[in-house]
Amino acid sequence: MERAKRHRGANMSGAGGWRPHIESALSLSVGSLFKAGALRANANTSGGWQWHSDGKKVASIRYTATLEAESGELRLAYSWTRDGEPRDVKCLIRLSSLPLHFGGRRWYMHCPYTGRRVLKLYKFGSVEKFCARTAIRPLPTYSSQRSSGAHRIIEQRWAIRRKLRDTFSDLFSEPCKPLRMHWRTFERYARRDAELAAAEDAYLCRFLRRFPLLD
Repeated sequence: MERAKRHRGANMSGAGGWRPHIESALSLSVGSLFKAGALRANANTSGGWQWHSDGKKVASIRYTATLEAESGELRLAYSWTRDGEPRDVKCLIRLSSLPLHFGGRRWYMHCPYTGRRVLKLYKFGSVEKFCARTAIRPLPTYSSQRSSGAHRIIEQRWAIRRKLRDTFSDLFSEPCKPLRMHWRTFERYARRDAELAAAEDAYLCRFLRRFPLLD
């Protein structure tokens, strides 16, 4: 029974084409909870936890925790809206720890859906409970993963120009050398830009071959 529970996860593949993005989720880190004193070994704690963006509060939860020397439980209470109806949710998260070679212990949270031991849990708007990133189907992605191959190459080329503080050249020309930069350093950046430019051209050629020419 426990094994089946571990692999069930939170399948959201049928939720109207919903695609989970890491940036849209609230994250809860066991390290941050300990650092803030919200979790303490051999102690009972309670209080509130908030998330902010641009100096404004965007979400909050209530928590209570009971920890022994090596394990414990974290209980979260918050409101979750589904189909336009707000619901009160209580999320129980099991905590465990492993000894470190140099002393002390490293604490982990366990995903309520899979039981997997992780350092961080996420709350996606379409999922009721905080969960591990790998518990979601389809798997959540980062913005860099959602960028096309050509887009990633272009971003890297512009990043080289930012490092060079080059505001003169574009991606159709070679980068400009800063006045006080050693030539050896600049040539290393220029070689990397040329490699990326060649990769961009190859990517474009592969893309165009997918479409036959029209008469």
